[in-house]
Amino acid sequence: MDTDQLTGIVAEVEGSGIDSLEYNITRFVQILRHLGVRVSLAETMDAMAALARVDLLSRGQFRGALRACLAKSGREAGIFDQAFDLFFTTPEEKLKRQQLRKEMLEERERLISGAEQELMGVMDDWQEELPEKIALTDMQLETYALLPEEEKERMKEILERMKANPVNNPGELINRVLQSSLNYWRYYMLKNLKEKEGARLAAEADLTGDEELDEVIQGVAAEFYHAPKDRIMHQDMENLDDGDIPRVTAIINHISSQLALGISRRYKRSSRPVAVDIRRTVRRNIKYGGIPLELKFRSRRKKRPRFLLICDVSASMARYARFVLQFIYGLSSAVKEIESYIFSEDLERITPFFRQNTDFSCSMTEIVNCSRQWGKSTNLYQSLKTFKKLYGDTISRETIVFVVSDTKTIAPVEAARLLGGLRHKCGELIWLNTLPAFEWEKQPQIGAFRKIADMYPCNTLSQLEKAVRRHVLGRYA
Repeated sequence: MDTDQLTGIVAEVEGSGIDSLEYNITRFVQILRHLGVRVSLAETMDAMAALARVDLLSRGQFRGALRACLAKSGREAGIFDQAFDLFFTTPEEKLKRQQLRKEMLEERERLISGAEQELMGVMDDWQEELPEKIALTDMQLETYALLPEEEKERMKEILERMKANPVNNPGELINRVLQSSLNYWRYYMLKNLKEKEGARLAAEADLTGDEELDEVIQGVAAEFYHAPKDRIMHQDMENLDDGDIPRVTAIINHISSQLALGISRRYKRSSRPVAVDIRRTVRRNIKYGGIPLELKFRSRRKKRPRFLLICDVSASMARYARFVLQFIYGLSSAVKEIESYIFSEDLERITPFFRQNTDFSCSMTEIVNCSRQWGKSTNLYQSLKTFKKLYGDTISRETIVFVVSDTKTIAPVEAARLLGGLRHKCGELIWLNTLPAFEWEKQPQIGAFRKIADMYPCNTLSQLEKAVRRHVLGRYA
């Protein structure tokens, strides 16, 4: 293809405003980022430069140039291909999908409204007396509407039995029963979804608020439930099957080993010829007119970060805790003096269990058998008081503190106050919240903790990897 023809094609494609090539590439990069693909500004610019060197009328060349610059692993290439096929399509196909999405959203609103009326109708005469109101998300209400009739009747019977047998804090109990059951059913229906029914139940995704982009993101997210590895990476850890555990273990070990290898990438001065320090060499040889007669060297910096993990192992968190602890355990070979604590009603130090040179399964079994906190109710306030009294001196400005919890705790205001004191002593305070981000607005205690800690959703392995990678490699690489 000659230069004049290529110039004409680029000018025709770019146009102006929202029809420009740059605008559409930027939107496509936004989709990839919301799907967990790390794309930097430099990589986006590289992609634009690559497109100037290929035949834009060739879909294969166009796809290949973008994928070479934006996808850096096999998994990211798979996400890229799915997103590319959905985003770069004909206007007629986009219009058809947008119309279908509009009809589906209207149907979804009808289902949610009907489900809410049906459930609230069962509890009308006693809902007012509950200290904590029944709070279900739109996704959970949608799931209820799509349940088989016999399962709906079973849930209604459970509510009726709770109504006839009052218990302490019934609102919290009912919320947990309903939410756990509906979350499981949502996962089950997504996992066993037939392709023709794929649009009826949208998979959870990190949406943008832009209708066109969100349509692509949800379309790709739905495919995660068909590929075993991607399904596990993006599925709520609470809903993982026991049969998935070996695969989950292998994935966690692989990710943590990759992160461990990347932690110490900074260099220091060295007298041994390991790697040439270009900047110091140039400065040293200015007196020779720039001729490199005297070489200076550098080597890997040995310094490693300090980790401190405070992990909630209460009844609602026990399954998440197992995977988070395994993830941190995998980093222990590269992280200096990693300290691990678990809590529910109070705090326990479990670091010695991870220093016995045994595999993780044996260590975890021993922890569960010896712990007095596993599976109890949550009291972060009391746990932080214990930590301050017994282990407060172990914190320094070199310490990255990770708190893993769903924020559902007794005395959240008092706990936030103690957490603020901890924040002033450590280098970073990261809160990994196992509640999906779309539920945060309905949990008032989250606001108190977000003022103090950097909070990230962490109910999937993908989110866990992203948070740790950002705050470990981002700081020490």
